[in-house]
Amino acid sequence: MSAISMTNSAPAEPIKAYATLRVTGDRLDPEQVTRLLKIVPTLAYAKGELYSGGSRSPDLIGRTGVWYFCTDGIVAGTRLADHFAFLLRQVAAAPAFQQLLKRKALDVVVTAFWHGPAKAKQPPIPRALADRLKRIPARIEMDFDHDGADDRHAA
Repeated sequence: MSAISMTNSAPAEPIKAYATLRVTGDRLDPEQVTRLLKIVPTLAYAKGELYSGGSRSPDLIGRTGVWYFCTDGIVAGTRLADHFAFLLRQVAAAPAFQQLLKRKALDVVVTAFWHGPAKAKQPPIPRALADRLKRIPARIEMDFDHDGADDRHAA
């Protein structure tokens, strides 16, 4: 007789990665940013304009203008560098975008989102990509998380 040992191990959570590009400012014209970057935003509204706060929220009035684009579902793969590179290609193809940012005193933030298994190594942001983003100028924010990150016990 032979015995087969089977272990019940939970499947590893896949790595999830994407990036966002957010342009904000009181003088923002979202349609102008859309025309320059040639991508449809995930969310966009001008200062004072009504926008949806979600299915469970009432409509809101924008305190400032926002143009927001997310690569989730647009760029395949879990390499953050690929998501950043996509955003940079869009910006590089629109030199008038940087002029608009200065002329209207708009703020740009690129956020890297990454979630992986408990022991997965967080990805680095390649220095060349980070330097190119800073020249836009864009601030870079990171939102990295591991499974079980909240499972720490206080001593």
